[in-house]
Amino acid sequence: MWHADEIVRTLRARGELWDVAPGLIGLRGDPLALMASIEDAIAAIAAHAGAEEWRVPPAIPLETLAQAEYFNSFPQWLTVASHLSTDETVLQRVAEAADPATEARSAVAPAGAALLPAVCYHCYAAFAGQTVSEARVVTANQLCWRHEGERLAPLERGWAFTMREIVCVGTPADVDAFVRFGRVAVRQLASDLGLSARIVEAEDPFFAPTARGKALLQRVKGLKRELLLPIGDDRSVAASSINDHEGFFGEAFRIRCADGGWASSGCVAFGIERWLLAVLAAHGPTAAHWPTSRSRSLAPTPLRAASVFSQGFVALGGIARC
Repeated sequence: MWHADEIVRTLRARGELWDVAPGLIGLRGDPLALMASIEDAIAAIAAHAGAEEWRVPPAIPLETLAQAEYFNSFPQWLTVASHLSTDETVLQRVAEAADPATEARSAVAPAGAALLPAVCYHCYAAFAGQTVSEARVVTANQLCWRHEGERLAPLERGWAFTMREIVCVGTPADVDAFVRFGRVAVRQLASDLGLSARIVEAEDPFFAPTARGKALLQRVKGLKRELLLPIGDDRSVAASSINDHEGFFGEAFRIRCADGGWASSGCVAFGIERWLLAVLAAHGPTAAHWPTSRSRSLAPTPLRAASVFSQGFVALGGIARC
């Protein structure tokens, strides 16, 4: 087992990982190829779940986040998206400044959007005001942004990082089956990649005092679980989460089921860079030692075909049809 810091130092020394700012990294070479193969394996999980592939925007209106009560829960993470003022006088001042980068900081227009903190918010907004007659399962892969200050660390905790989410919107029974499917799927992926894994009950780091009650409720009811993967010296990283939101987002976005009740929702999230780090910590930074017979191609069987899918979903014809 390699330590995460050793992995990062080795990749930096080989020029395969580089930093441009805290939490902002680049990758190339074999680690990038490995990351792409891991992404393909996770996309296969979404396909086994019958998920419709979406391409969601990389930013989201602040009003949508407010509707999701994001500002009551996670404002400490948010990175806003803005642009320079359209005032020609201001732009001229920036263009002519001796230090245009510094001058530009004072010329930013008020933000109306944020860089995406999680993929799933776009999914709930897309279903807003609708009635779902049968469960909907969608998936998307996008760059997400969460600023965690001094906790930022390459691959382990990025300001910008890659996330794939699989989202289910439907009845409580649909979501319960989906969550059970997610727990099996993430464990199987870890096994296929030769990783030790454990699933633990968890809570989101709610910010506001009123949100701490939500965190307690979440833990008591077991609504959030995280898959922890080792990254050396008794350290682990939450590489995936499996979440049951019950009717929270259904009510927030006025999504109903056929019986008129609020839709339930759940999601399974994968932090791609964290999965990459765990594979590198387990097998080392040399491609020849990775869990595959080909140094540039990872070919796990995340769900062993459809057997696991049927275990979780066979009784729920609606979700299997999605």
